[in-house]
Amino acid sequence: MQLTHPWFLLGLALLPWVRGRLNKLVFLLLILGASGPMLPLGREKIAVLIDLSPSAGTAASRKAAELGLRGSIYLGFAERTARLPNAGARRTDLGRTTNLQRALNDAVEARADRVILVSDGLWRQNPSSPLPVSTVYAKPPPHAGLSQLITPAAPRTGEVVEVRAVIESTVRGRATIEFTAGEAREVREVALEPGRSDVAFRFRLQKPTSVTVMLRTDCCHDEMQTRLEPLSPGSALVISDEATAAYLEASGWNVRRGKPSDLAQTPDLVVIGNSASEWTALERGRLENYLASGGAVLWTATARGLFFGGWQNTALANKIPLKPAPEEGVALILVLDVSGSMAQENPSKLSRAVAGAQSLLENAGPEDTVGIIAFADESRWLLPPSRMTYTAKRRAETALAGLSAGGGTSLAPAYEAAAASLEKATAKKRLILVISDGQLEPAEAKAVIARAKKAACCVKTSSLALGADADRRFLKNLAAAGGGSFFDVARSQDLTELLNLFGQSAFKKSELRGRFPVTVLTHPVTRGVGELPPLSVIMPAEAPSWATVVVLESGGRPVLAIAEANGGRVAALATDLSRSWKDSPAASLLLANLARWLTNTPARPRYQWLDEAGGRSLLVYGRFDPLPLAQWEGKTVPLEPTSPLSFRLRLPPGFSQPVRISSGGKTVFVAEPPRPDEWPPVDGREQLEKLANSSGGEVLTGPPPEPQRKPVGVKNYLWLLALLIFMVERWRESAVG
Repeated sequence: MQLTHPWFLLGLALLPWVRGRLNKLVFLLLILGASGPMLPLGREKIAVLIDLSPSAGTAASRKAAELGLRGSIYLGFAERTARLPNAGARRTDLGRTTNLQRALNDAVEARADRVILVSDGLWRQNPSSPLPVSTVYAKPPPHAGLSQLITPAAPRTGEVVEVRAVIESTVRGRATIEFTAGEAREVREVALEPGRSDVAFRFRLQKPTSVTVMLRTDCCHDEMQTRLEPLSPGSALVISDEATAAYLEASGWNVRRGKPSDLAQTPDLVVIGNSASEWTALERGRLENYLASGGAVLWTATARGLFFGGWQNTALANKIPLKPAPEEGVALILVLDVSGSMAQENPSKLSRAVAGAQSLLENAGPEDTVGIIAFADESRWLLPPSRMTYTAKRRAETALAGLSAGGGTSLAPAYEAAAASLEKATAKKRLILVISDGQLEPAEAKAVIARAKKAACCVKTSSLALGADADRRFLKNLAAAGGGSFFDVARSQDLTELLNLFGQSAFKKSELRGRFPVTVLTHPVTRGVGELPPLSVIMPAEAPSWATVVVLESGGRPVLAIAEANGGRVAALATDLSRSWKDSPAASLLLANLARWLTNTPARPRYQWLDEAGGRSLLVYGRFDPLPLAQWEGKTVPLEPTSPLSFRLRLPPGFSQPVRISSGGKTVFVAEPPRPDEWPPVDGREQLEKLANSSGGEVLTGPPPEPQRKPVGVKNYLWLLALLIFMVERWRESAVG
């Protein structure tokens, strides 16, 4: 006999003070009951947990039937647990995964004293049990099956899509996998290893298509199917490039021929064929923000595009995957009239000239040299000849902004200083631009024209007559003597635009004309393109180290370069499609592939399933307007924003329904959850041994021990007997009385 509270026996010391034999007996029974006596009168209750998950097959049921345990509780389990009438009973409706922890909890609720677990040991949990668990290993049957088909979330019409079949296997061997998508079909032999592997299948998606995948091995056969619903190619904003717009329209894109301000409508793709000066600072900032939010931009070398348009001199230069090839820069001296007459008008002619000069400077690159001389009664170097780095441009802007008008008009000293400076320069292209609104004395005018003729062998002089009072005859003769151009600006408000155009012309990058064969390099952008015709024109350029060149001119010059940039994707084309590759089917396919690659950015909708301790989550990424909604089984739920371009949908554990993601009433994609992972790459024997050791059980390799006798508490029986004796004693006393 065992006592759970033996210290209560100390109360027996009071027994001599109890009167009467029956009272002494009652007191003795109460003390014994309080000490918690336990007698081996019960029989141990055993719960046999039988693994009925798909991975265990029938192996666990056969093993459990061989144990021969009579009077036990039989619980079959997979994802759920159910009571079984006997060890050999089968249930196939308990789910496709293994939830051992739930089965162990159910054994505790069934008041079992000990657990015998018959399983293949294939689970991902880390189960624990307050009861001792003895384990019996049931070797799982060989398995090779399809776990998941990974598809693009929102493919576009005409896109080459990739479907990946995820294979789950417990054995080594060979397998045949067959993909069918409409008319496309591919059969492949693959080697299987225990664990997970995947096989990719690519085809061009032209219409809604069902994809069927069949897997065959010596032991198994499995099949999965999915359906791809392509989106339209997308919206493109094309600015000043009609040839590219036509190619994109031929590929099915919704093309808008627009201007920089139309970027506010957030198209899928932006094609830029105009100059940087046609974009305001606000619009260029909006373009940077568009890229940062997953936008796609293609710069093309039209007559006013790419480096012909000065994009290399903007803050976006480090996001363009081409840069100008090194070439000798231009040397320019700006000779600016700041006499008193330049203060006339509102805004003043001087303020407009300053704005125009600043615009002119923005067209210069770091290889160009610019100087500025201001003249009135006297002349002075406002900016000594300097390389047009970013710092030099800001210094020139500050100096120009500080100018004020006053005094007479004395051009000769200023022109002499400019000519002398350029005659010493080494640049092949040397220019002087004189801006004036006043009159010169005949002798001074004659001297300046003579000096211009002398310098004309190496320096071209252009002149600009500003306002009605300018000495047009002199300035026109000056340009003729200097071999330059004469500009007549009657309205000062036209000055800024004219100086910007002069800067574009003066600092314009060179292009090469002729016949330039090209080489197509291997990349998804060039898939299926084959050979491209030779180019008629090319802009000499280089690709920075972070860019990828996909089309190369035979002389080694990059023609098309692409890159990831600031969250989006960018490309630069060093030719003008209105003069090269006209009506070329290969070029049409190249542009279609390029547009699809560019728009496959973080803004492109996609999804990912995530299994967590508290349930399953659907993570959705992309740019949606309006915000996305999730729909399944008649429910519609808004997704929870977690960060820019990221959303989350929290779902219960084991959720297995497809979820439709929509925006603005249109379906974007359907997210198919993966099949449960029922064959994890773990050692089942090791898992069973670990559970047995941690719970105080053992690994059974032979017949299990018979149920043992177990101590049963008899306290209540002793107290009941004491009560009966007490009541008999009270009855006897009342009868005697």
